[in-house]
Amino acid sequence: MAQKFETDKLIRIQHCDPGGVVFTPQYFNLYVEVVEDWFATGLSFPFSRMVLDNRHGIPAMKIVAKFMKPSFMGDTLRYSLSVKRLRKTSVLINIKATCGAETRCAADFLFGFTALSQIGLTEWPPEMRKKMEDYQVRKSDESTGS
Repeated sequence: MAQKFETDKLIRIQHCDPGGVVFTPQYFNLYVEVVEDWFATGLSFPFSRMVLDNRHGIPAMKIVAKFMKPSFMGDTLRYSLSVKRLRKTSVLINIKATCGAETRCAADFLFGFTALSQIGLTEWPPEMRKKMEDYQVRKSDESTGS
């Protein structure tokens, strides 16, 4: 069974409109934080190392997001990340945010891997790809609801 990366994010005033409701574009900042946390703790490859030391990046190539219910200042959202598809130069991940039993939002992100000095994608480093495989959802995981 694939593991999920999970992290909690407190909704702060900076995420909200004057009414205390999360301003939709702020969800994307939170999504990026979740991806950055996953790279740092789940994959042991922090963005600082990837970008500054290794001169690589992960540009978003496609994003599909759904917003089910509003979130409010003071809520703590539990973000769960899993890998839906892993290819030589790209990864499709799903991130879902819940608060208690409610799903607040979910998004699929297609990221590529690239050297900052070139145009086009390059292959994932083998050690990073191997760790990503641990988070990949398999058909058996989907059928059991895991």
